[in-house]
Amino acid sequence: MRYERESIEFQPVTVTVDGAVVTTGVTFAITPHSDRPVTYIAPTTVAGKTGVMVQGLTPGLHAVWAKVASTPEAVVINCGTIIIT
Repeated sequence: MRYERESIEFQPVTVTVDGAVVTTGVTFAITPHSDRPVTYIAPTTVAGKTGVMVQGLTPGLHAVWAKVASTPEAVVINCGTIIIT
């Protein structure tokens, strides 16, 4: 997905683990494309869809990450790339 750097937009993200859609215990991170996530934030929900708000990012490629907390696991998933222009 491509966004202008001045935009504030909702990006829905579908998270699956073992083929099942997960909506509870999910947090997200957005990082520069080559970085790994360190800090995760709570998801945003708009019209029943879960995702992230894209805002305040510098131009370039960014990765969207999800972390699913499930005892005893904490599954980290690269959910894709967004482009900021």
